[in-house]
Amino acid sequence: MMRKIMLFIACIAFWGLCNAQEGFRITGNLGQLQQDTFYLVAPSLNGTVNVLGASILKDGNIEFQGRVPETMLATIMTSDQQGMIPLMLENVNYTIRIGKESIEGEGGPEQAVLNKFNALQREAMKQQQKLQADMKIAYEEGNQMRVAALSGQGQKFMQGMQKQILELIKGNANSVTAAYLVLTTGMQAPSEQLQEYYNLLGERAKASSYGRIIAAHLAEQGKTAVGEVAPDFTVNTPEGKPISLYGIKAKVKLVDFWASWCAPCRAENPNVIRLYKKYHDKGLEVLGVSLDNDKSKWVQAIMQDGLPWLNGSDLKAQASEIARMYNVRQIPYTLLLDENNRIVAKNLRGKELGKKIEELLKLK
Repeated sequence: MMRKIMLFIACIAFWGLCNAQEGFRITGNLGQLQQDTFYLVAPSLNGTVNVLGASILKDGNIEFQGRVPETMLATIMTSDQQGMIPLMLENVNYTIRIGKESIEGEGGPEQAVLNKFNALQREAMKQQQKLQADMKIAYEEGNQMRVAALSGQGQKFMQGMQKQILELIKGNANSVTAAYLVLTTGMQAPSEQLQEYYNLLGERAKASSYGRIIAAHLAEQGKTAVGEVAPDFTVNTPEGKPISLYGIKAKVKLVDFWASWCAPCRAENPNVIRLYKKYHDKGLEVLGVSLDNDKSKWVQAIMQDGLPWLNGSDLKAQASEIARMYNVRQIPYTLLLDENNRIVAKNLRGKELGKKIEELLKLK
């Protein structure tokens, strides 16, 4: 009897193995569109794009079939790249559906997590666009209190959004999509926060291609972590005079990454001016590093905001080698250094920045 039961179980296991999903199949109806050909593409780790398949629209229907070696982000797109449908592609069946706000794929647990993330992203985009429009009006009107209030509102909203994304990662820690979320959202965060996000991931997520990228990035970020000696760099002043970080002698150094086009940066400048006037004679020095590429706009912003400290730039905007060296993903971004150029704090603003500067100078 036991032998028959074991044989029955073995047969079921073999049948399941033989009938397991061997690849993916994507189907859906997109209605009447002008485009007739759609492509399924996936970015590779070396920056190129792999075409996984093509489908000619027939009576509004599309279909892709294939197999992927591991779960990966893919996109269904038109030849002119005007329409894009994101998929967390694994070897399961997908259905493309037209929703109220977007066209999404359904199928598999990984895609379900991605859809939740995309819904959060759409809401964040709406709020950011409204906030930026309001801040632009307030700045043009010279209403600094309104600009500061909107900046604080934006920070609060983003903190809430990050909390929701973090909960999504925690709830799906072992999924490949969770590693993708850490890669796309955590890479903008300070290294300490990215490390916290990475530590939440399960072994399957860490072993994915996205998990491996994060691990390599963390190793690189460690070079500019709190407690490490900041790497030296040289920038030119508006007059063309070179300034090196190590050439600045001060008890406390504030390196402030900003740009003329960055409204939150400009909103924070009055606070930094106040701190500079209060602590400069006690040993504080500030070096503003601009991510502008238009010298005239950079110089104009320095004059308009009345920045009294040292200012330099390589005028390469977001392609700045210095910003890349320090892993600056968004601005304003600050680093506090001691007299030995050791990083003691990162990305502080407002009252927190003032408290830390006062604390450091009291130790000298």
